[in-house]
Amino acid sequence: MKGALLALGLIAAPIAVWACDPEEMERAMTEICQAAAEGAEVAIAAALPRASAEEAATLVAGLATLRRGCTEGDPVVAVRQAPALARIAGRIEARAAQAARHIPNTSPQEEPST
Repeated sequence: MKGALLALGLIAAPIAVWACDPEEMERAMTEICQAAAEGAEVAIAAALPRASAEEAATLVAGLATLRRGCTEGDPVVAVRQAPALARIAGRIEARAAQAARHIPNTSPQEEPST
């Protein structure tokens, strides 16, 4: 048991040293933040055609704030904004899909029965 713990400690030591390097941690968080922003951007791009003008402005402004947070601000705070933006975009898309399901499907060949 002690041997396993020692081996785990030796394996984790280089990771622990890397994790204590503030510059490396900042770089890693910026990469994570940029990946989160890219994911939110994909969701937003899909929702924009269905969004109202107000919703579109909110999403575009939110994405710009998110990207600035990744590069100039606190990437940890910015990463938390990405799912919120994607959730808003998802709700816009879901609303459009739900409305499409409630449209009656009548073909032009069908004639009403009398």
